[in-house]
Amino acid sequence: MTVTTRKRTKSSTDTSADNANGNSEGNDSVNSTVNAEVNPSVNRRVNHRIHFADGNKGGVGKSVLCRTLYQWFLDRQQPVIGVEADVNSPDFKGIYSDVMVAQFSEDETMGARANAIVNAVVDAQKSAVVNLPATVYEAFRLWLRDYDILTLVADNHIELVKWFVVTGEFDSLKSLEISLSSFDRRIPHMVVKNLKYGDWTFFEESDALQALIRETQTPVIELPKLPVRVASTVLQQRLTYADSLRHRGKGFGVVEQAAVKSYLRSAYAAFESTGYLPSI
Repeated sequence: MTVTTRKRTKSSTDTSADNANGNSEGNDSVNSTVNAEVNPSVNRRVNHRIHFADGNKGGVGKSVLCRTLYQWFLDRQQPVIGVEADVNSPDFKGIYSDVMVAQFSEDETMGARANAIVNAVVDAQKSAVVNLPATVYEAFRLWLRDYDILTLVADNHIELVKWFVVTGEFDSLKSLEISLSSFDRRIPHMVVKNLKYGDWTFFEESDALQALIRETQTPVIELPKLPVRVASTVLQQRLTYADSLRHRGKGFGVVEQAAVKSYLRSAYAAFESTGYLPSI
């Protein structure tokens, strides 16, 4: 079940195949009133957002979330910049070859490479979807501080958003708690429960984390699970989600295509429920 504390945007949940005729409006403007209702620090106009796929550890599903969110923008014909910031495991760029590359680093001489993200959004006047690397917390924090990024993006009517993927395990949830505590309402978070992992007892029984989620009014959504064979084929064949709806090969036919379509429909509905995507 998808849980959200923010006003829903009006949108469809069609997938790539359903959008072949193009019914989206392709509007750059993002309605910011949903944020102002629950986030007193965001009482301003927001034209674009930079969506960070985060999780601060490897293997939680950041790149899966990133690719799915990026495909949402493509399917909805919304202008978007894709950014691969995981230079050691560039699964995002390996599949969506058109995305640009940026890098976060605690080394001051290399940390400036992340500036390309904001520069691109300002220059192109588009939103962005960024695939963050593992253990990026400190480099990300230093980047915000050294370049006064939060002030800069506010001046340019841009909002940073973290889509934080969790597995239900202690270290994953601890990373979420640290991120929520550190950035509070300055950077809205979406908690994304990766349903590839089945035990959420610790998440549900973590009183401190649940209190923090309520205090920051952070939406909690679910990223549905693709069957292992389907997900493995998509990754092995380097298929975009749009390509996977047309792909035919050994062990991959209409049933597998339908599984991808169902996955996208559920994921898109969860994304749209947060109110942080462009209105359609």
